[in-house]
Amino acid sequence: MRATTVSIVALTSAFAALTSALTTARPPTSSGQTCCRALKAVLPDDTFIPNSTVYTAEYQNFWSSTEDLNPACVFLPNTTKKVARAVQLFTRLNCQWAIRGGGHSPIPGAANIDGGVLIGTNHLNAIDINHKQGYVRVGAGNRLGAVYNALDPHNLVPIVGRYEDVGLGLAVGAGFSYLTNREGLTIDNVLNYEVVLANGKVVNANKNSHSDLFWALKGGNNNFGIVTHFHLKTFPYNGTVYGGNIIHPESAFDQVADLFYDYHTHQAVDDVLTHAMPSYNYIGATDVARAESLVVYNAPVDELPPILQPWLEVPYQNDTLSRRTYGSLAREQGDGIFNGLAVDQRLFSVYADREFLKVAWEIYLQWLRDRRDVPGLVGVHVPMPITPNQIAQGVAKGGNALGLESTDNGKSIVVILMLLNFNNLEDLPRLRAEHNALMESLVDLAKQRGVYHPYIMLTYSGAGQEAIASYGSKNVARLWKTAKAYDPTGVFQRLVPGGQKLPRA
Repeated sequence: MRATTVSIVALTSAFAALTSALTTARPPTSSGQTCCRALKAVLPDDTFIPNSTVYTAEYQNFWSSTEDLNPACVFLPNTTKKVARAVQLFTRLNCQWAIRGGGHSPIPGAANIDGGVLIGTNHLNAIDINHKQGYVRVGAGNRLGAVYNALDPHNLVPIVGRYEDVGLGLAVGAGFSYLTNREGLTIDNVLNYEVVLANGKVVNANKNSHSDLFWALKGGNNNFGIVTHFHLKTFPYNGTVYGGNIIHPESAFDQVADLFYDYHTHQAVDDVLTHAMPSYNYIGATDVARAESLVVYNAPVDELPPILQPWLEVPYQNDTLSRRTYGSLAREQGDGIFNGLAVDQRLFSVYADREFLKVAWEIYLQWLRDRRDVPGLVGVHVPMPITPNQIAQGVAKGGNALGLESTDNGKSIVVILMLLNFNNLEDLPRLRAEHNALMESLVDLAKQRGVYHPYIMLTYSGAGQEAIASYGSKNVARLWKTAKAYDPTGVFQRLVPGGQKLPRA
């Protein structure tokens, strides 16, 4: 759905502060039209200009209308070689561009661009299973539903996200999965990145080749090159698992708060086959709040095992629990996603603390109720744990850029996603400012109570939140060192301005 014609970049000028610039002078960027004419001349079948059918379909193909910008053209390559040719051209002509995978970010400019070239990875959609070496090679344009559906018949599962329509951006950000409690984050289960560098060279980054780049891509986002393919480690399973969604009413919220805390500190820690996505939501139009949580046991059982039975002991309204494939679970999570609405999200982290987590939702719920008359208002509050084992898996599998290995107190870190959906972009400036102020007040409360953790998960971060800076100064310096080694002229800082960039040194 195309939103009202408002300049999102103009409304979010603070976002520009996230983009890094080199201290040395650079030539001015070429106009988008100049770049698109040059691209059309060398790759005519993959380049689409405004008013064409393909352009019209692609430039608004985003989850949130905050990404509805106006690129000068859309480029849809179907091979790594074509991506490399385009990057060489863009670098030579000083063209700005954006890279879209699943397009599942509400940060303006993260996956689209005004006046530049939009590279859509839709046609980089290969899914090739390597049974002998235990991985699947997937093109960067795949949505996760396609990946699950390709692997389910082989009783294999990768460590990727939980929604069928989400793309693979989480594989350079962080990434929760159904098996995260056992295997760690998505980035810790990528075996190889196929990357186009700023000079058009294609390299494979893994533990044995370009290992510095391999480490940097595990959390470093779009700051080093364009990843066209991922090798994702696959894990065997027995063909079905047991899970679904459970809905608890507002009248049970006190018990639900205890239940969520039990998951964060006991269930997820003591049985690594458990998985839950605890979630509250509120719908302004009906003034209804409820908890709607995904709960999964990663084994072919016929009911939730004892450790997960508390989810059914708290009074609930409905559930969809059954034996099913991972593809079925991902498909269910994809239902009801608010495609086309305006979205603002905030994220902060705390150490698991029963009282703080309960109070944080109570404060957010009242804040939402005070704004219930905003057209289309829906608020979602999702406290998700990063357990000590998840962190240990990251270390054991070669390390990543997130900086979490310094957390050694044995407690789960809970990343708290605050997601706001609404109809009209005109409401964005006010709601974003108020939403951010609310988050800052909760951060202050967490600090006062001694439970604050500085980590900001990139894949759930919002506009203006400097996720990469939260990795710590040591890791930021290492990321900059890697960027300068592989992109010495700063192409991916200057010419790819959107998304979470490396913080200024």
